Amino acid sequence: MLYPIEAYDKHGLLKPSGMLWLTLAFSAKGWLIFLMAGASRTQGAQLLEVFYPLRDHLYVAMGVGLPALLLMWLSGQRYKKNQWITAIWQQGKVILLLAYLADGLSQGYQLALSQGVFRWPQAVNLLLTLWLLAYLIRSTRVRNTFADQPE
Repeated sequence: MLYPIEAYDKHGLLKPSGMLWLTLAFSAKGWLIFLMAGASRTQGAQLLEVFYPLRDHLYVAMGVGLPALLLMWLSGQRYKKNQWITAIWQQGKVILLLAYLADGLSQGYQLALSQGVFRWPQAVNLLLTLWLLAYLIRSTRVRNTFADQPE
């Protein structure tokens, strides 16, 4: 599939779309919330309590977010024509899908622990996880972005 010239970087590689960047950032949400909590010293504990009532869930979210952070970093390294970078990048969609599935399972476990008690942060988090998982599965742009390799 052909994309407009603006969709390619200066090395001729298909740039990750804004939606893919959002998907990567959302997958790394454990790290983002951890950094935000550290930056707001007075309310950091309260912020963590809203999103991750149990600290273990924060650690799981940070672990699930590591592949997204790796892919964010690799997106700027693809042009180097390194076989390891290319190999990992080309498996990026599968890596992200597995991370999203692990995140969904973790959220399901959290929901089971709370005995199904409705909480807005958990509900929005689960909805966005499922929606972005569907985006990753269905998007041809995501497939083409991860299939793109330097010449």
